[in-house]
Amino acid sequence: MSSPESQAYRLLQDSDWVHAGLAEAAPPELRTVLTMMLDCPEPLWISWGPDNLFYFNDAFLPWMGNKLAGAMATPVRIVWHDVWEELGGAIADAMAGTHRSFRNLRVFMDRDGTRRETFWTFSYSPIRVADGSVGGTLCVVSDQTEFVSERNEHSRQVEAISEEARQAHAELVRAREQLRQSQKLEAIGQLTGGVAHDFNNLLQVISGSVDMLRHGIPRDERQRRHIEAIGAAADRATSLVSHLLSFSRRQTLSPQVFELGNGVEGLGDIIRTLLGGRVRLELELPDEPLHVLLDKTQLDTALINLAVNARDAIPEHGTVRVCVRRVEVMPSVRFAPPLKGAFAAVSVSDDGCGIEESVMSQVFDPFFTTKGVGEGTGLGLSQVFGFVKQSEGEVDVTSTVGKGSTFVLYLPLTNQALAVDSASGAQSLQDARGLNVLVVEDNVDVAEFAVSALRELGCGVCLARSGDDALVELEKNHARYHVVFSDVVMPGISGLELAKTLRGLYPDLHVVLTSGYSELLARETDHGFALLRKPYTLGDLASAIRPPARSAHLALNDELTDEVWRTLS
Repeated sequence: MSSPESQAYRLLQDSDWVHAGLAEAAPPELRTVLTMMLDCPEPLWISWGPDNLFYFNDAFLPWMGNKLAGAMATPVRIVWHDVWEELGGAIADAMAGTHRSFRNLRVFMDRDGTRRETFWTFSYSPIRVADGSVGGTLCVVSDQTEFVSERNEHSRQVEAISEEARQAHAELVRAREQLRQSQKLEAIGQLTGGVAHDFNNLLQVISGSVDMLRHGIPRDERQRRHIEAIGAAADRATSLVSHLLSFSRRQTLSPQVFELGNGVEGLGDIIRTLLGGRVRLELELPDEPLHVLLDKTQLDTALINLAVNARDAIPEHGTVRVCVRRVEVMPSVRFAPPLKGAFAAVSVSDDGCGIEESVMSQVFDPFFTTKGVGEGTGLGLSQVFGFVKQSEGEVDVTSTVGKGSTFVLYLPLTNQALAVDSASGAQSLQDARGLNVLVVEDNVDVAEFAVSALRELGCGVCLARSGDDALVELEKNHARYHVVFSDVVMPGISGLELAKTLRGLYPDLHVVLTSGYSELLARETDHGFALLRKPYTLGDLASAIRPPARSAHLALNDELTDEVWRTLS
């Protein structure tokens, strides 16, 4: 041997194979291979003879672990008994004269008393003797465990990055879709707001005239039917515009503080009537009071819309559940982050047919409906969406096809005191009599109606065609007037700007604003002025213009005539 100082050589000399004299009888091919192996700086091992005796060099020693003792010149199947199933076949093939190789072969191996995952690259070659037969097997081996582990870790990192990239891309796609939806809703809102003001002016003349006819001289039955038909059509048109404005978040709300549980409970009888006999209503109300600052009429409309949709989703018999509870966090809805705070969650659930996933993103779109022709306008859910968003809340929906749907309204709670019911309006028509009113209106038809309606109520009326004309008139005769009744949307100075100016100049003057739609009012909800929505009735008008308190120096004129004082041009 040329490496007598190597550890492998010493282990070989100490082996039972040498002590038994078998080394002296070894064929020259084995001696040559052993010399080559012991001199080689690369890890090698060989097996020899029918017993596959195991020999290895110094470079292979670090991988022996707890198998080193007694391993030299011992059968391979004994030394590597724990991995013989993986190695035995390859050694047998090499002994049969067939070369075998493995790259990064995973082997669960006990090297230090613990069985663990390792990776190896093996190359098995037959060792032939002089007569051409195979005397043994040469194995060139390298431990790839660290390399494979690093590669796998890198692959996991790449996969994690790829998954993050996929998620980021999905979020980007969803954000783009959300932006597209928002832009679509904004465009619809702008279109709606653009026509709503003029449309409500027309409705004001129609419905107001109908109201005046109802309060006029008695009519025969045929005339009353025609009047009521016109009134009903005007009411439906008013509701249509209101729903559109609510969806686009341009509806002028009239918020008041009330206890939500009592409000929902009071609406229960109406909802039961709408559900009919085949659908049962269950109410779950909280024990604690939940005070909200909302437009109660709009909330009632929203809950009725949800209840009717739930009823229509139940094919036969079923249950609609309305649950009111307090939550401290509003969850993430449509990509918006969660919001901490005090909220009331009002859920409306049904056990009906559910909503298909393909249409979930469209349920709040105006005029979108899955109902048949003539069974709905497609504005119910859009009204819910607009009202809740304009009330600084959120609406979420979950659904399972065949099991039902749940709509949840998240509404902010308030610490403000409960609203006090106003006095009875039975005498409102008489209470308006004797008031001197300055009407500020640029629309000729609406102005003519407002003047006629106020005269019908027994008021003295003066008409100004613009805010500037109104300021000129008040500068001359402000003590003469009890009320300024002004439209909001006008050329030049707006009604809201006029009202703010009058608040500073004449703080005792009662100012009432009227509008069917105003971007100004939609943006500035805390202006503090009385607001009368178009179209309004005679009773609404009389209640609105009555000052909260009549100052002593504004004595009423009991001798007012039906004459309009004058019209400012």
